[in-house]
Amino acid sequence: MTAPPLRISIVIVCLNGAKRLAWPLESLRRCDPPPHEIIVADNGSTDGTANFVRENYPEVQVVRADRNLGFAGGNNLGIEAATGDVILLLNDDTEPEPDWLAPLAEAFDAHPRLGIAGCRLLYPDRTTVQHLGGVVHDNGLTDHVAWGDEARAQEAGGIVPVPYATGAALAIRRAVIEEVGLLDAGFWPIYFEEIDYCDRARRAGWEIAVVPRSTVIHHESQSTGRLSPGFLAKYHRNRMRYLLKNRDRRGLLRAARGEARWWLRHRPWDNLWPCLKAYGYTAVHCPGIWRDRRRDWSGQKG
Repeated sequence: MTAPPLRISIVIVCLNGAKRLAWPLESLRRCDPPPHEIIVADNGSTDGTANFVRENYPEVQVVRADRNLGFAGGNNLGIEAATGDVILLLNDDTEPEPDWLAPLAEAFDAHPRLGIAGCRLLYPDRTTVQHLGGVVHDNGLTDHVAWGDEARAQEAGGIVPVPYATGAALAIRRAVIEEVGLLDAGFWPIYFEEIDYCDRARRAGWEIAVVPRSTVIHHESQSTGRLSPGFLAKYHRNRMRYLLKNRDRRGLLRAARGEARWWLRHRPWDNLWPCLKAYGYTAVHCPGIWRDRRRDWSGQKG
């Protein structure tokens, strides 16, 4: 007997993104096959996001928070409303290609232990790779695989195992959510929640991979200039939280040595103040982070 096709639910978390939502929602109308359902998680918007979706996209379900729950918390709101076999988290500044869902469904069907699958993200020029999986260095700094490479139309089929896939377009098998729980909303407001989640799934025996034939255009800045202090503050604070939650004793020692090498070799002085604040914040909140670590490592749902 042939198994029924996988039902893929799309969750788009949005904070004051009414002007951006047409990108993914118009693209999803052109998808073949279509998703099982589309859910917009309105994360406390004040720009009329919920009304915009209801008036222009009546086929889309809206769930609304009365305040900003952060990226993880907003996605959790949508995940809890989703009914699909696979829940695909999608940023509100993306444009999926019309045929992007079929390769994902095929990958989940062909690999029963594939728990989390990412997509190939391209910049708006549609010829430059932004993300084909991510790597995490000893001290928690991250890099995107194939960043800046020329996109190749002949990308091979199948899956490519990776340490993590970005939350901009992240498909999660329902069985993973049932086993390890929701995203950790402690990574507030954004960054490292998907990396933490991939680690949690891997510890539970699930595989993490990218499906290169599933392509999404991501309207993220290509600028390689100095990153804003606001970005650096959030990034480094959650980097410290990630390390403390997911590294064993030896891993934490490697992280400390890696952090020292980073400062000595690269001297990233624009990161100094954000890092100092992140170190201090982590020291103050260490007991709570350690409690969350014990919860996740003991297999309790977060």
